[in-house]
Amino acid sequence: MIRSCHLVALILVLSSSAALAQHSVSSISGTIREKLPAGQKAARILLLETTSRSVVQETHPDASGTFQLQDVPFARYILRLVLDTTVLAEQHVVVSSGIPVSVTIDSIRRVSGREVTVSAERDPLDRIKTGAHTFYTTADIAALPKASGEKGIEAVLLSTPGVVPDEDGRLHVRGEDAQLQYIIDGIPVTANMTRVYSSLFSANLIKTVDVQTGGLNAEYGRATSAVMAITTKSGFDRPFFIGASGSAGSFSTREAGLECGGNIGGLGGVYLAGSLSHSDRYLDPITSGDPIHDKGDAGHFFGKFDIVPASGFDIDLLGGYNHTLYQVPNMTVRTPSQDQQQDMNDYLLGARLNLELGENALVSVLGYTRHATAEFTSGGLSRISSAADSIQAVAENEKFFIGGKRTNDVRGAQAEYSARTAWMNLQHNVKAGVGGESYPLSEFFTFAVTNPSLSNPDSSGGDLRYRPYDITQGGHPFLVDRSQTGTSFFAYAQDQIAWDRWTVNVGVRYDVFDLLQRESGISPRLGVNYALNDDLVLFGSYNRIMMQAPVENVLVSSSNEARILTAEEQGTTPTSVQSETSHNLEVGASYRLSDNLTLDVSGYGKMIDNFIVKVELGNSGIIFPVNLKQGLVAGGELRLAMRDWNHFSGFLSVAAGTARGLKPDDGSSPVAAGLILGEEGKNYSHPFAGEDAFNTEHNQLATAAMEISYQAPYGIFATLGGRFDSGLPFDLTDKNGNGLDADQSRMELRRRGYSDNVIDLLSLTSDMPGSPDKSGAPHVTFDLAAGIDLRALTGANARLTLTAINVLDTPYLYKFESSFGGTHFGVPRMLSIRVEAGL
Repeated sequence: MIRSCHLVALILVLSSSAALAQHSVSSISGTIREKLPAGQKAARILLLETTSRSVVQETHPDASGTFQLQDVPFARYILRLVLDTTVLAEQHVVVSSGIPVSVTIDSIRRVSGREVTVSAERDPLDRIKTGAHTFYTTADIAALPKASGEKGIEAVLLSTPGVVPDEDGRLHVRGEDAQLQYIIDGIPVTANMTRVYSSLFSANLIKTVDVQTGGLNAEYGRATSAVMAITTKSGFDRPFFIGASGSAGSFSTREAGLECGGNIGGLGGVYLAGSLSHSDRYLDPITSGDPIHDKGDAGHFFGKFDIVPASGFDIDLLGGYNHTLYQVPNMTVRTPSQDQQQDMNDYLLGARLNLELGENALVSVLGYTRHATAEFTSGGLSRISSAADSIQAVAENEKFFIGGKRTNDVRGAQAEYSARTAWMNLQHNVKAGVGGESYPLSEFFTFAVTNPSLSNPDSSGGDLRYRPYDITQGGHPFLVDRSQTGTSFFAYAQDQIAWDRWTVNVGVRYDVFDLLQRESGISPRLGVNYALNDDLVLFGSYNRIMMQAPVENVLVSSSNEARILTAEEQGTTPTSVQSETSHNLEVGASYRLSDNLTLDVSGYGKMIDNFIVKVELGNSGIIFPVNLKQGLVAGGELRLAMRDWNHFSGFLSVAAGTARGLKPDDGSSPVAAGLILGEEGKNYSHPFAGEDAFNTEHNQLATAAMEISYQAPYGIFATLGGRFDSGLPFDLTDKNGNGLDADQSRMELRRRGYSDNVIDLLSLTSDMPGSPDKSGAPHVTFDLAAGIDLRALTGANARLTLTAINVLDTPYLYKFESSFGGTHFGVPRMLSIRVEAGL
């Protein structure tokens, strides 16, 4: 009968119309065999994440000694039975599939009026991972120094090895533009969730997040430079809780948040949260000093309902709404002032049904919808419709009038089957799934040149191709208004096989993308983990990745109007950007130096076809995707983690890498598809003749991050964070396209209007004579946070934190473009105070 049920479930999975979601939580059910001592009502079950020792969930056993933990993220844990402050028993638990885990506590320590401590066996190393990943809990995120809670998700990512910051929250991960695949409680969000494109995901909602940068299983696809597997907080985390937080700091930064949750007799859990924030420095300013016209407001509201109507059957419902309104920074203070803004709204609704088929199998079905809009206005106008609008546009806008509106509606569903078996006397965790998604897109975009120097080729950053759209010289606005519905489909199967000291992940994935063109591909995945001994684990992986081009601005960039804009420079190069495909290899090791220190090292290489990079419309902030024909990415990472050594914890990560475009052997343009536009487009289509490979925008050679935290027994804590970046690349030439040495470069930049204070933030030497390759100057910044947690002193659930970002006020640049106004300045010293309280 059970076998028949499994067959029916597998047929259901393989015939579903579904989408790109992944089941990343499970449950733990347990029994305490021995009778609890007197006062057992005060006994608690704590689930602690192994690495950080932070409590992820808490519950109480019932009178018979049974307990249940729901909504448990995939990870390694210590399950601990405590009575007040006394540890009665603990054991290690690994949650790696949706199939529930059963735990039995056979014996407990007796309490006889004195402190009793029980230790589990030594923490095992990760025997499952076959690629690099970094796991964060709520406590880990709270410890990270950050300018504001609104940008907490950026602090998480920038603490991950191989992640490089760019302007306005854009990121590069392992030498590629960060098309992160966000998985929120199993629901995929394939939109670009950085500040300029979307509302940021609120880190205040996160229970755990696993940032996976290598060795991806077959279940992950579509947008996979990295995977953000997020499990949000749940009503099952604690029997009942309510909390409030507030913060205030530099640049009028302020935030207020509220959350509450709890479970209802083990039959359901409810979690609700909301926050509002404001800052006078939301995007990165394009001039030094105080930001000009750079305010941002954001709101996040979220609800999650978990229902367990019967044993082996549960339903998860979630919904969220986000709104962000930000100003685009200005270069100067002028009257009338330029007032460009973007207003973004999105909501997400999802429902998942999980059904256990016996003790070792589970079927999961998910449906969801997401609606997102972004409207860009200049002086309150979204388009120029009259002569009066033209007069207003020229008077108010420094360079460009810009208007636009993007809408992305996503509807999808997914079905997934998981089973735990012992075929051929080997342990197997099998998973198979199919999915489909429909996403109607609409994009309206218009711009007009309002400064005649931009259409003058003799001016810095000037381009004659802008002349038809220069309304100061009788031109007309550029305008595109397009709609199209895209669809995607995927199917995958994977198996995690364990025997003796070996773990092997093997899988295959099939993807179909159909938007501007139909694309399909098969992606095999293979990963191996071998425990050489109890202190050393080796791992390696091969991934074939097919990554769909970003959908933001794709209808505009592929339009006939855009081809006319690029004129002869475009030539026969198609404008419809294709999916990137790559062969990814990784090898690495985890080594336990002591009970408190663990070292992770990894090296990776990627051979890429249709390498996705970005170009920008002038310095407008409007970004379009481009394919390079081929690219090569390679690098290595090291992460040293320390846990609970004399009340100290922390990490040090160091990464080195290169991301290069390759010049075709036949001498043709390296650009395969996309708009050849702006300074970046020109550099990609006409790279330096003296090199066989050229820098991409992702090519930062070295980066490092560190954090050291001290937690005193009486609740006082302090954290010191630091970061090093060697600088992102840019090209600099004279009027004739010739590369310049350091002295010539300084003179050229002065001619273009840059001050020595800005030029000193650049590295102007080149590796080869005549090369245009330059970069931002290497820089180091330090952050500091300190405060007190009153629970240790008074029992009150309250916490006060003081934070200083960039304590030394080190000036630096995220990005530099040699055309005037393309500079993006890093975060100066920022101070903040945050108060949290709850029950």
